[in-house]
Amino acid sequence: MITDNEKQVTFIQFDEPPLQAGEYTITLKQKVNLQAEPYTVTRKFAVSGERFVLADEDINSVFPPNLANGEFSGAMAHVVFNRRTLPWERTAVAGQADTPWLAVLLLNKDTELPVQRKTARDLVPKGTAITVQGSTLTGTGEMPAGYISYPGFQTLEYGETPDTPCNVIDIPVALFNQIAPAKEDLPFLAHLRKTDTIAKAGVDASLEDSDYAVTLCNRIPLGGADSYAYLVSLENFGAYLPGTDGTNNIPAGTQYVRLLCYRAWNFFLNNMDQNFRDLLENLNKDQNGLTTLQFPFPGLTPTVEEVQAALAGQAAGTLSSAQADVLVKNAMMMGYIPADHHLRHGGHTVSFYRGPLAPFAVRETVKVPVSTPDALNRYNPQTGMFDVSYSAAWQLGQLLALQNKNYATALYNWKRQETAAEVVAEEEIILREKYKNIKAFSKIFNARKAALSTKAEDDELLKAVTEWLGKLSTLNGVPFNYLLPDTSMLPPESLRFFELNNSWIDAMMDGAFSVGRSTERERMRDQKHITSIFPKARAASCRQRARRPHLLNAGSDAKVVTGFLMRSMLVGGWPGLEINAYKDLDAKEEIPLIRMERLSSEVMIALFDGRLKCLAVHEPPETLHQGVNGTAATGFNTLLRVIKGDNPGQQIGTSTAPIPMRTDNQTIQVKTAAKNILDTLNAPPISEGITTFTSAEFALEMIRSAVKVEFIYDPIKSTT
Repeated sequence: MITDNEKQVTFIQFDEPPLQAGEYTITLKQKVNLQAEPYTVTRKFAVSGERFVLADEDINSVFPPNLANGEFSGAMAHVVFNRRTLPWERTAVAGQADTPWLAVLLLNKDTELPVQRKTARDLVPKGTAITVQGSTLTGTGEMPAGYISYPGFQTLEYGETPDTPCNVIDIPVALFNQIAPAKEDLPFLAHLRKTDTIAKAGVDASLEDSDYAVTLCNRIPLGGADSYAYLVSLENFGAYLPGTDGTNNIPAGTQYVRLLCYRAWNFFLNNMDQNFRDLLENLNKDQNGLTTLQFPFPGLTPTVEEVQAALAGQAAGTLSSAQADVLVKNAMMMGYIPADHHLRHGGHTVSFYRGPLAPFAVRETVKVPVSTPDALNRYNPQTGMFDVSYSAAWQLGQLLALQNKNYATALYNWKRQETAAEVVAEEEIILREKYKNIKAFSKIFNARKAALSTKAEDDELLKAVTEWLGKLSTLNGVPFNYLLPDTSMLPPESLRFFELNNSWIDAMMDGAFSVGRSTERERMRDQKHITSIFPKARAASCRQRARRPHLLNAGSDAKVVTGFLMRSMLVGGWPGLEINAYKDLDAKEEIPLIRMERLSSEVMIALFDGRLKCLAVHEPPETLHQGVNGTAATGFNTLLRVIKGDNPGQQIGTSTAPIPMRTDNQTIQVKTAAKNILDTLNAPPISEGITTFTSAEFALEMIRSAVKVEFIYDPIKSTT
């Protein structure tokens, strides 16, 4: 039985939108007793939808990723959409709601097609009049003779014009019949996936699951060749699609088929290790064994004995050049980098800086609040160097707070109300002591308290302050160069673990909380509030993401936070990358995820509520790809999985079903393949007894095994 915390993906046949794009007429009738004929009102309305272009945010990802190099033989390229209804908002075959209008076509290097910039009029035969629904706008088609495109495009929909820009590809008819799916194939080439998003980057952190629509290609790449994929529209194109064996249904005399193209990408079949598994297993390869955030340096790592001897020499004033090198390397191992430091009163020096992401657990030495950032500087008189890490954090926190008008205003107003309430309380104590027998003051002070503030207002202001500080404590909004002061600490194709330096976070939060603080009395007042607000903010940060059921009660004040930075093609190629962290090496005791976010197209950060020892990286369920096994010489097949019962998706031993191809041995006869799978599942010895076999079941049976790679985190031990 699959439990909630094990659920990864559910396949669904399709999701028909309430109304497909087009023009509609609605008629309302009302019959009353005094009127023989009912009152009738008729109105027309239009439902608009994507047609000539797709927005970038509609497409989640493509597989294989653009420009990827790897072993993709047998894989069916696909596109993942963020909107669950998109492939069915139009149709390729009138009256068939489960038939998608979007398709993925795959070409080999020798048949690559250029994507051309055109307009809507270039999809209508030359000289044909073009009209627009609900508009007097007209135009004339410009598509040359010998071309065929979408039937009915001479009447454009609301909001469209003959000059609407679009991208197209022109496919020779013989090639189109070779690569295009049959209309009987199309219903099996799109499905919906409901996936667990608790441990996923790039999604709403409060969601437990999300829906993605997927459109599959009906071809597999040719071994040893470059492949070119195109996401195209087949709207109303059912009559022109080839037969299941590639037979022609295009009118005689046609030379080219012109199709709208929304995304074009290419990938390469080779052994350059850029598929999901190989990219993961090659992280940190040839990087001197570094797995934590340290500045790389040439030569050997100093030993503990060498560091202790250098420290003793420094203290005695007999430090040699070799020992100085040892101390510098030791500092770099601890995550520090030397940086130019322009002093407040002119001049400059070199100081050490370390961001909040340390390669080991750092002792908490910072006491907040402080009056100025300079109070957090550390100075080593033996070397004459400052450590400006905490003062930089404090200054950054203040700048981020002042930059955020909502937070700064809420904090100022809350502090003002708290100060006013304290003043009233002090005055009341003084007056009660002086005029003990006068009862009128209670009424006056109660009215004054009510006028100054209400508890509801205080609570809302404090909530806004706490929530913003909670996000700040997880480094939201912190510039990347503060996190990683030198990019060589995170080279390409690397994974670097860290432990969050709580002293750095405290300094930054104090800087943010210092808005409105100008006197020593205000600093002392802030000290009282900080002891309660900062822990609440940290605790709130742990609840920013949804949690798996078995982790719902895993509470923490986020005092031990570990995580990683990843820089890899994985981040852009698989944007829904899934991560689980465990506090034991056997990956049994999971720790909650606090934050996971893509910082760029190739960099990702993740924070976990606890000290991780094992990290599991999963292939995103929405990008799990379908494909076939075998070769043209031996025949193609797919391994079968259970559909009914308690363990859907479980592989059925080595049972397979044959996957037939067209004569090119690349193009799958999809409907026939679906029938072969169904017949094999229902026949002895499997005998599933399946009566309905849709795109959901087809996707499950064609899916390749998911990839999971585990990493062990072994933090360095501080030598000082």
